Amino acid sequence: MIISDRYDRNIRLFGAEGQQKLRETVVTLIGAGGLGSAICQHLALLGVGKIFVIEDESLDNTNRNRFIGARADDPIPGTHKLDVIKRLVRETNPDVAFTGIPYCLFTIEAFSAIRESNWVIGCLDHDGPRAVLAEVCAAYAKPYIDAASDVPEAGVYGGRICITNGDGCLFCLNQLDSADIRRFLATDEEQRNEAAIYGVPIGALGESGPAVSPINGVVASLAAMEFMVAVTGLRAPTRLLEYRGHTSKVLVGTDMPKPDCFYCKGTWGIGAEADVERYLRMPHLRQRRENA
Repeated sequence: MIISDRYDRNIRLFGAEGQQKLRETVVTLIGAGGLGSAICQHLALLGVGKIFVIEDESLDNTNRNRFIGARADDPIPGTHKLDVIKRLVRETNPDVAFTGIPYCLFTIEAFSAIRESNWVIGCLDHDGPRAVLAEVCAAYAKPYIDAASDVPEAGVYGGRICITNGDGCLFCLNQLDSADIRRFLATDEEQRNEAAIYGVPIGALGESGPAVSPINGVVASLAAMEFMVAVTGLRAPTRLLEYRGHTSKVLVGTDMPKPDCFYCKGTWGIGAEADVERYLRMPHLRQRRENA
């Protein structure tokens, strides 16, 4: 087994066997924004074998404060986020194979990439798509790291990572808003009916809030760290980590997984029986993303 000197300092931590495990790992990352781009940089530096990146947006000027790899001379409009990530990965580590998928999650191409991978990392903005991705990963028994940065209110900022590997998940660790998920999955007519009855705005899925590079960097590093220790065998990954930037703390989640969780117990590894492809038969999900 011949490994380049570029990984010498990696090997001093987790050994040549650990580096070889990274080289054999295929990762699918969904959502290449500020957080996702930072994680991709870590994956390239670690020396994973292949990265699939699923992202359907182009770079805009509001991304420039946090998008790792973006350059001042990248034309806007005219630069797809995948082009920036591809360049970042290639310039960081040409050993890493890269495939960009310029579509949203609700496509055959995205689902196929997830099935082909060993690990999945999600950097999505809303709980609706996040819940779908978590279910897809559970059905196909793919270890899943969900990473999120958040500024829920003035003076409160940070993020969290949650790792699902058949024991504990976003659902049973209470990391998802069921109302957001319900509204996201609803058809346009169902959303209008709910708005008429309860006064819930049709656009209640939320708009983009504050986002800065240092917060993303901390959350991305936490995600990359837990990925690294899990793949190389340094230790078991921590199921739930919460970064509270406003108090300078990283907290370890203490909630226990539900033993009867439908997703990480009942859905885990059942494959086609879960029929997660039903989400591909809901055209309003993809159309809503395309019109966002």
